[in-house]
Amino acid sequence: MAVINHHDYTIDSTPVYDDDSGKWKLSASINWPQNGAPRGARFLTSSPELFSRFEDAEQAGLEAAKNWIDGPYSKTG
Repeated sequence: MAVINHHDYTIDSTPVYDDDSGKWKLSASINWPQNGAPRGARFLTSSPELFSRFEDAEQAGLEAAKNWIDGPYSKTG
């Protein structure tokens, strides 16, 4: 599990093992505050890409979350 801060968001990347494929899937949550209290969360779990190594799935989760934060979708909530 990796937890980082990116701008005012907290990203938690925790890959999930897929028993059917024997590989790892990315899984990341994005949380952000509003008025000092946790406001919202977004979960990224739908990537079709599978990874042989836990670390690669973990890094992919962080990158996907950062891309979501930096993209237009985070601006709409």
